[in-house]
Amino acid sequence: EGISRHIRRMTRDDREFSIVVFGATGDAGRAVCRYLATKQGARPVKWAVAGRSKAKLETLVSSLGGSSAPSVLLADACDASSLLRIAERATLVFSAVGPYSRLGEPMVKACLVARTHWADITGEVFWVGEMEAKHGEAAAAAGVTLTSLCGYDSVPCELSLHVARKALKLGARHSELLDAEAVTQLNVPEGGGAPAGTLLTVLTALGSNALGLAKGYAAFARSNDESAALWPVLRSMLGSLSLGWSPQAGCFTLAHFMFWCNVPVVHRSFGARGANPLRFRDREQLPMPAAWWNLWHLLPALGLYAAIGLALPLFYLAALLPPLRAAAERRLAAYSYQGDASSSFAVLTRASCGKRAVDVTFACPGDPGIYGTALLAAECSLGLVDATRRGALAPGFTTPAIALGDALVDRLRAAGCTIEAKATPP
Repeated sequence: EGISRHIRRMTRDDREFSIVVFGATGDAGRAVCRYLATKQGARPVKWAVAGRSKAKLETLVSSLGGSSAPSVLLADACDASSLLRIAERATLVFSAVGPYSRLGEPMVKACLVARTHWADITGEVFWVGEMEAKHGEAAAAAGVTLTSLCGYDSVPCELSLHVARKALKLGARHSELLDAEAVTQLNVPEGGGAPAGTLLTVLTALGSNALGLAKGYAAFARSNDESAALWPVLRSMLGSLSLGWSPQAGCFTLAHFMFWCNVPVVHRSFGARGANPLRFRDREQLPMPAAWWNLWHLLPALGLYAAIGLALPLFYLAALLPPLRAAAERRLAAYSYQGDASSSFAVLTRASCGKRAVDVTFACPGDPGIYGTALLAAECSLGLVDATRRGALAPGFTTPAIALGDALVDRLRAAGCTIEAKATPP
């Protein structure tokens, strides 16, 4: 790509904005902007919103509360020069423009040339692996930190295992197997919904080349060691699939709908520390009526599962056939999910190593896809800016727990999340 030859030797002290939110008028982007406008506290950073439509951006800015309005910048994911212009003005670009496998790389290149840090909320670990393989050396040369997976995918699971490892006092040379299971519980009183970007990402991934996806996954999982075996990751993914009972959560569980993302992220995070061999299962509470033994109460739940079972193959078929995929993309372009501030979610993790065990609770206000992700992503971005000021960021492609660790735990607690660990019998 030759990006290293074009890196501009600019200092981040001269940047006009600490954060530029790119893709600010999408569902997730708007939520991040609302958070930055109202939740920054006593020392707000200077920030800007960026996107293609000046009218939409100005409407967004006028709708935000807070003491100071962000600036408006124009940029298009298909216009490299516009991306470079906004990257040169920022310490960090937070990108909410997805699917990242289709639209993310041009801004990654712009950030590398401008020596600007990057954060995103992708769940496409295969894309992150591909980007690291292509641009990892350029990132190191530029001193740029690119932090992916800063939202619901995969901060709760990754940070819970970070907390568990510290609570168990596991050193880098500890060789005992760490066995961990995370169970996600959703409290969504309004019924919930899925962000359009998430659905479009799944549609794009299902229609992509399977070999390319596999190579991206392998590159991501082996980022710390080219000779690393992939079997531990595959074992964790297979272990996540079964139906079972969770003692720590007190409920029946099934595979978490994002297990295919969270499992390799958690393994990578452990590998970056040279830590224990790991067996990790990512699961979620099986939605069941209170009186599940009563057929009258059980029928609606069974009907829901049957509908999901029928919808999945249809969604896959739409991804494979170009006419159906184009029609589905048009429908998604007109679809919007604004999120639900009254919702919440919790990830309950039990980790054991030998005769020691710990339970970690990670609870976050807001629905996972919009409000919760906005909180997590905004605090990750603010944390990265703060770490830049302190000279505490290592260059390269990374994930939130690796980049920020305990500093992110502290930020999220101050923002209203519950993150607690307590010893428990194994």
